[in-house]
Amino acid sequence: MRRMLIITLTALFAVTGCESRQHKLDQLNAQYKTLNQKYFDECIAPIQGGTAAYFKDEKKKRATPAEETAQNQKCALELKQVTSLEQRIAALSK
Repeated sequence: MRRMLIITLTALFAVTGCESRQHKLDQLNAQYKTLNQKYFDECIAPIQGGTAAYFKDEKKKRATPAEETAQNQKCALELKQVTSLEQRIAALSK
């Protein structure tokens, strides 16, 4: 009887752990998707010319050195966060 109880509890914890792990992985993937899209929109697209400004026929304004430095720091921070999430997802996926 005791052996059956231990096996049942072990199986229950294993199943619960898997569901919790999958739930955590889903949350990390959702965070990654939103953060990666934000990083792309704010940091990558402007460098590549960004299609929105092109279609609206807007002229680019020159950024001051202070604005450029602030943008670079912001992009570095966002990249660090995206990379951190990628690493956490990879570790959890193993």
